[in-house]
Amino acid sequence: MKFPTKFKDMPLKQKILSGYLLIIFIVLICMFFLLLICWEQIIKKNISKTIYSSNYQIKKSIDNYFDSIIKLSEFPYLDTEIMDILRKDYRNMDDTSKVASQISDIETIAPKLYKHIYYMHNQIDAIWLYPAHMDYYAYRSRISPSAEYQVEDESWFKIVKVGAGKPYIIGVHKENAVNMDWEVISVARSIMDPDSGEYLGMIVIDCSTDNFAKLWDSSEYSESVIAVSDKNNKLIIPYPEEQTKEIKEHLSTHGETYNEEGELYQTYLGGQTWYIAATRLTYMDGRIYHLVPIGNALRSVAYTFTLAVTCMLVLGILLVFTSVKISRTITQPMERLISTMESVESGNLSLQTEEFHGEMKILSQKFNHMVKRINAMFTEVKEQEREKHRMEMLALQSQINPHFLYNTLNSIRWLSELQGADKVTQMLDELEKVLRFTAEDTGESVSVSREVKFIKSYIRILNFRYFERFSFILNVQKEAEPYMVPRFILQPLVENAVLHGFDSNDICATIKIDIHLEKDELLLCVTDDGKGLSAEKIKEILSTEKKSERSLNKIGVYNVNQRIKLAYGQKYAIKIDSKQGCYTKVTIRIPAQCRGTDNEQENKSSDSR
Repeated sequence: MKFPTKFKDMPLKQKILSGYLLIIFIVLICMFFLLLICWEQIIKKNISKTIYSSNYQIKKSIDNYFDSIIKLSEFPYLDTEIMDILRKDYRNMDDTSKVASQISDIETIAPKLYKHIYYMHNQIDAIWLYPAHMDYYAYRSRISPSAEYQVEDESWFKIVKVGAGKPYIIGVHKENAVNMDWEVISVARSIMDPDSGEYLGMIVIDCSTDNFAKLWDSSEYSESVIAVSDKNNKLIIPYPEEQTKEIKEHLSTHGETYNEEGELYQTYLGGQTWYIAATRLTYMDGRIYHLVPIGNALRSVAYTFTLAVTCMLVLGILLVFTSVKISRTITQPMERLISTMESVESGNLSLQTEEFHGEMKILSQKFNHMVKRINAMFTEVKEQEREKHRMEMLALQSQINPHFLYNTLNSIRWLSELQGADKVTQMLDELEKVLRFTAEDTGESVSVSREVKFIKSYIRILNFRYFERFSFILNVQKEAEPYMVPRFILQPLVENAVLHGFDSNDICATIKIDIHLEKDELLLCVTDDGKGLSAEKIKEILSTEKKSERSLNKIGVYNVNQRIKLAYGQKYAIKIDSKQGCYTKVTIRIPAQCRGTDNEQENKSSDSR
């Protein structure tokens, strides 16, 4: 069946509306029959997913708590003063001095425990540090300690002591170090001397069961009960005893039977049926038990189900006569247009999309026109940039008539030879080489060997100007010499290092130039051991065009960076790595391109001399 042309020319809005209604109708009808057949299984699966999702969030909170507490228990190892106190030997002191010294040391440790452990986590209720060589212990607790307490009497003491400094989680237990009935969960760790392996003491971090229960929020179900057990199946249930007595007794005796992860169990407690989901804990070797009354769980689902059925029936009556092919007339043109857009987005500006019907026809025509315009503008801008760059290079080379300079320099060199000024003669020779390189051709690229030859002459001139203050180290890989680089790529980097890399009182200044191949790329590095640059200064250098008046060719680092991006693409750029007071390293990474050696051109230059 073919659709009439009139339908194809319909406005896009009507097509989208028709197709949208059809999709809703199909989806809702399918959902309706699916819910009729499998609604009980779907509801149960949804409830199970919700409950277990809540369990995993609680498990994550508990894991994060123990991770942070275990990390905090390492603090004594990180504090040199505490470790020195724990190593102290009081046996040779008289009783008075011994007591005074131990009390003073305890008073030194206690504030550190508060500042670096107790203060760092809201769930910490007490910290106890028991030195092995003292008669006293340091603590920070919201409940007063017991003067008669001996940690050695605890059942878990030997286990922690022989643990060689590993953290040990003590499940729900009574904290005997205080003067009241107080149930806590603790993380304990023995403190060992890293050098001798000697036992120096023990640190114990407490969290009350009431505070521990704050790690999890209430469930999505208002009447749910959440309980957490340790490895001894001791339960933490943050609800009134009279409400959870039967649940607590049931979990204490039958909790181990809920051992299949992801399974939703049912049981009858307190006059109603409950869903039970159990999740194992990483720490404590215990479980999270999530109990939800079935009536509470089904209440919101039943409302949603009724509402969904009503909506499906209403929409089904409205959309029963709509055709499936309506959606295809919408999606196919849009998909083809989107496919073309993606190809254009990836950089292929030569593509044109086909013309469709109706408003899609206008859209495709506008898109084709836009692509053509962008392609033309891109080509125009690229040509303008190339022409601009070429003109800049020509302008730089044409600043001074080279023949006039050569003749003048030869006259000065002849006078310096007559007067025996050999150093001046040498510098004039180097300057002549530099000027020849600047004016010998208008090519934008030269070989590495020619660029290095130019920079050597430039370096000699710099050292003459600055009285041999700088030490230059050139490390040029032989295999890299034929490869092409942009002209004047090294000189701005060397000049920048000389002018800005060192303080005026730096006598021994070293600048290293390293050029080598790395796979299919050429690396040029200029490193100085000067005062370094801040991150703000590096950003300013690479983003701001500043042309130094003292520069030989007035091409700055910013200019070089822009030339590299223009020539090789945006992914190639100057990278500056610096540490203030130590060094600055400027790295240029460009594709390794070789047009062959330029011996002929060098020979021509030599003949002209």
